[in-house]
Parts: sequence; C-alpha cells; structure tokens
Amino acid sequence: MRNQIIRCRVSSGEIAAMKDLARARGLSLSEMIRRAALGIRMPSRTMDRTDVLYLAQVLGHLGHIGGNLNQLARRANAGKLPGHDAELAQTLVGIDTLRNRLREIIA
Repeated sequence: MRNQIIRCRVSSGEIAAMKDLARARGLSLSEMIRRAALGIRMPSRTMDRTDVLYLAQVLGHLGHIGGNLNQLARRANAGKLPGHDAELAQTLVGIDTLRNRLREIIA
C-alpha cells in the first residue's frame, strides 16, 4: 500500500516536461517518477492516432509487396526463375515476420 508522500520542488518548466513525458508514455506522473527513481524500465512512447495510421499504411504496402514476391516465388518454383527460389522464400519469410510485428505494434 502506498501511503507515503514525497515532496519535491521543481520549476514550472520541469513539471510541464515531466507531465508531457508521463503522458507520452501512458503513465501517471507519480508512476513515472517512481519508476525513474527506482530504475524500473518505463514503457516506450505510446503512439498517437497518426502513428497508427502510418503503420497501417505500411502494413498494407508490405502486403502488396508480399503478394508480388509470392508470384515470383511461384514462378521460381515452377522452374521459370532458376536459382532464385530459396532467396525469394527467405524474403517472403522476412516480410511475413515484419508484417506480424507491425500487427502486434498496432494492436
């Protein structure tokens, strides 16, 4: 149970900066100060709506790129692009991994 209060003098500029930082990280000012003082890792900056929209657009573009690469991989597997099938398959795995990570971030 937290029942102790610590008082600390700060300037108006310092309190404004601390409040902005706490808000950006999705924490209360008290929680942010506690974590900083105790060396507890703070969450990374939270994303605003614009960030999420940009990431959603990137995710869509990656989907289109993945579709094009998938078509190339099919051609390679059919023997129409000899020597490139392993490289294309590895690239597709990388794109799928990136898309999954973006989905996690957006969710």
